[in-house]
Amino acid sequence: MKYLKMTLCLALLLTFAPLQAQEQKTVSGTVTDQAGIPLPGVNILVEDSQRGTQSDFDGNYSIQAAAGEVLVFSYLGQETQRLTVGASNRIDVAMQEDATALEEVVVIGYGNQEQRKIIQNVGIVKEEAIDNLVVTSADQLLQGQTAGTQIVNSSGVLGSASVIRVRGVNSINSGSQPLIVIDGVPITDTETNTLNRGGNTGINPLSYVNPNDIESLTVLKDAGATSIYGSRGANGVILITTKKGRKNQAATVTLDVSTQYTSATDVPEILSADEFRTFKSEVASIQQGTTVTPEDLNLGALGSGGTDWLAGVQRTGISQNYSLGIRGGTENTTYFIGADFQDTEGFIIGNNQQRSGARINLETEVNSWLTAGMNLGVTNTRLNRVGVENNTFAPFTTAFLQSPVVPAFDDEGNFAQSGSFIPNIFAIVALDTDELKTFRSIGNFYAEITPFKNVTYRADFGFDKLELEEFLRFTDFNTPGGAAQQLNVAEDRWLTNQTLTYTNQWGDHSLTALAGLNYEETLRTRSNVSVTGFLTDDLRNLGSGSTPTILNGDRFPSRLYGLFGRASYDYAGKYLVEGSLRRDGSSRFGRNNRFGYFWSVAAGWVLSEENFLADATWLDYLSLRASLGTVGNDRLGTFPSLGLFNAGAIADYNGQSGVIPNQPANPDLKWEESETLDIGIRSTLFKGRLTANIAYFKKTTSDLLLNQVLPPQTGFTSISRNVGEMENRGWEFDISSVNVRTDKFEWRTSLNLTTIDNEVLRLNADAATDEQGRRIIDGPIQRAIEGESLNNFFLIRYVGVNPETGDAEWLDKDGNITLNPGSGDRVVAGSPLPDFSGGITNTFRYGNLDLSILMNYSYGNDVVIDGLRFADGNDAIGGIVNIRRQNLDYWQAPGDRAFLPSPTSSTFNLFNQRSTLQMLDASYLRLKNVTLGYNLPQRALDQMGGIFKGLRLYVTGTNLFTIKRDEMKGIDPEVTDDIDPLFQGESFFTAPQAKSYLFGARITF
Repeated sequence: MKYLKMTLCLALLLTFAPLQAQEQKTVSGTVTDQAGIPLPGVNILVEDSQRGTQSDFDGNYSIQAAAGEVLVFSYLGQETQRLTVGASNRIDVAMQEDATALEEVVVIGYGNQEQRKIIQNVGIVKEEAIDNLVVTSADQLLQGQTAGTQIVNSSGVLGSASVIRVRGVNSINSGSQPLIVIDGVPITDTETNTLNRGGNTGINPLSYVNPNDIESLTVLKDAGATSIYGSRGANGVILITTKKGRKNQAATVTLDVSTQYTSATDVPEILSADEFRTFKSEVASIQQGTTVTPEDLNLGALGSGGTDWLAGVQRTGISQNYSLGIRGGTENTTYFIGADFQDTEGFIIGNNQQRSGARINLETEVNSWLTAGMNLGVTNTRLNRVGVENNTFAPFTTAFLQSPVVPAFDDEGNFAQSGSFIPNIFAIVALDTDELKTFRSIGNFYAEITPFKNVTYRADFGFDKLELEEFLRFTDFNTPGGAAQQLNVAEDRWLTNQTLTYTNQWGDHSLTALAGLNYEETLRTRSNVSVTGFLTDDLRNLGSGSTPTILNGDRFPSRLYGLFGRASYDYAGKYLVEGSLRRDGSSRFGRNNRFGYFWSVAAGWVLSEENFLADATWLDYLSLRASLGTVGNDRLGTFPSLGLFNAGAIADYNGQSGVIPNQPANPDLKWEESETLDIGIRSTLFKGRLTANIAYFKKTTSDLLLNQVLPPQTGFTSISRNVGEMENRGWEFDISSVNVRTDKFEWRTSLNLTTIDNEVLRLNADAATDEQGRRIIDGPIQRAIEGESLNNFFLIRYVGVNPETGDAEWLDKDGNITLNPGSGDRVVAGSPLPDFSGGITNTFRYGNLDLSILMNYSYGNDVVIDGLRFADGNDAIGGIVNIRRQNLDYWQAPGDRAFLPSPTSSTFNLFNQRSTLQMLDASYLRLKNVTLGYNLPQRALDQMGGIFKGLRLYVTGTNLFTIKRDEMKGIDPEVTDDIDPLFQGESFFTAPQAKSYLFGARITF
């Protein structure tokens, strides 16, 4: 019995001993850096557990742990600290810089590079710069954030693509948009995927990635950075890296919920119904010398009502946004899982979008020599579209043009016909269907093998699969008999990258060498069906139409095969050299130029490592760099080198099927090639308080693809050949500073500025010439001139209304006053290219409050608002269209300084001809994004039961105000209706940008 009691007591002791040892308590403290400044965002993890947290803005933390357990404190650039929990409930930690990890790693083409040793010219937008920037599309994260990258929103219509230029316009007839790579997968951005109605803006390719899933963006600008992408790098490359998990981090769940309210930034003031009646009758009375009433003009009596079309097509759009992210990792595996849903209302009636997406990023170290992972994002979008501009089915175009005396509804409340070619836009939006549905999946799967020391082999298999369906159904009220059209596009890209990387360091020497293979195969298929003649509007499907009007389909395959290599060497961390070479073969090139070679060389000198600067304690880092290399542009179309034929109904002969020649063969066709020289300096001063990155570049693009006239006997009018040359040169400045930093308050500023000068060096020999004998490419508004900029507004110069005579006056080509100018009086009058542009960001933190203010700007550029030819004057289209309010200011007596000439002047009906009257100074400074946030302190979170690791409340305003010229009142300066390089800075009733207010919360579990 004695032994039994002893055994029971021992068993009880063994049972309760581990329970007592594992009894948890609340451990708290403060984490500071080496200077004693509180350090926010430090990861604190209980070793060998899933319990973890992060320090708040004041460096405070709180975590549940038991005596004897180890707390692991980790932070990028700092040495990891491991401290054992003892009897005390408080542990304060002073982090120290990690000499082996002082510099962050930057994502570059097919690899990573330490920022300290990078000699490529890249623009970097890090996670901390975008974490609290609330946007609806990824391209907005780049606006105003890095030098050399200009982004202009093409329209305020939901889903419209932005015009993105990296170091200016680099092509004339080929694409000028940069290559976009998401997690190593170059995505397709074909501009002709949809039924573009009005302009050529296309669908925004960056709308398929959730901004909350993005960890960083890197813009590759010089040849040293882009040549590794060979025939596709001429317009720059944007690398998007999505969020990854972190090793040994407890799972963190982040939920973002927000509501957004949007409206138009600025719209012109147009006449009300009675103002329109009064204006028309007054003008007619002056012209006819007798009293003319509105009833005489069939405009109805004053006070008889009308329609405010412009107000009617606008609304306050209310949107809901939900985003969920789960992030964490164990000793060997990291993961990020994301999901999002957006239900967005545009400020234009009929313009709505629903977007849902999901993402999963995984990586695991299978063993010491094998790492495998995947990145997969899927997006499903449903967009109710509206016309963009220059289209009578576009709400803004029609609202500007439609007469305000035309009723929208009849006496019974039904839609009324407009009685002219300008339709009832309310009926179009309410009754017709214009729907675009897309499903897109972008991802890759990879494995990294380390077969030998210092050698890594990576096999990467990626894809970009896009399925698109656009359906239009026009009802009988708007289109007699009804009509329907359906477009189906499937675009699939499959690719593989195989790379072998060697890294080694011996003594003061360091070498990294990369060799790789890239193969991509893309297939785009398209079918387009259109029918008319529907018995009733209740029959929606195409099969219910009686008469097919369009029935066609096509198929566009292309392939790319590349071999590439890069070697980087540095001595003692201060003398850096790098070189790359790529050989590309593309099915888009001609038979005689199927393969091309692209190369770059770069060198850097880290002066701050030299002994003669050792005593410069104020200097943290200083380096010089230079690079030279070539890249290409393969955006030549799918079959540009082949002889093509048309078949089908267009080629039928005597009732039999046939073919007719459509395009001559050009076996010599090749890529457009750009050679870039880049020289730069990068520095960090005063213990990181001031950083500067300054660069000069000169980029010469040769073999530009231009149309060359063919002799009539060939049966063709022209052929595309590589015959042109163009140059861009300029300066880039990136400067950031920590203006104030105390334990409670911090103020940071980032400024970037870019200047670009563009010059067309050579056009094709048979191009048209001007009076000076210079070769030109002429358009209705712009003219490209050999020896000058690609983009020149070539217009008649408008002088104004003569206050003594009441005549509108222009200048002829010789600068003399004329009352009747002609097309021969056009001269170079302005340019859409800015003298300089950029952005300014100020961030403030005080306690748990933070404020971010982003402004972007552009100076010295003009825009031509071509719609003003209809919105100004008296009689643009038979006198039936509305006009802007400033037209009420017409000349009546000598001495009047009027906007509009005298109604009796011979120039009255010439007033709205195309001239510099529509060319406006588009310089602006815009408050692009303001975000005010508040993070609940740790003690408040603890009082909520310890459920939340963080709770952030925020409000964001977008496009709140714009400083611009008075002449731009009612007009958005940040707008263009086409991504074509030859039409930059032109607009025709394009919808302005949206002004928005967003209220949200970010909850971290």
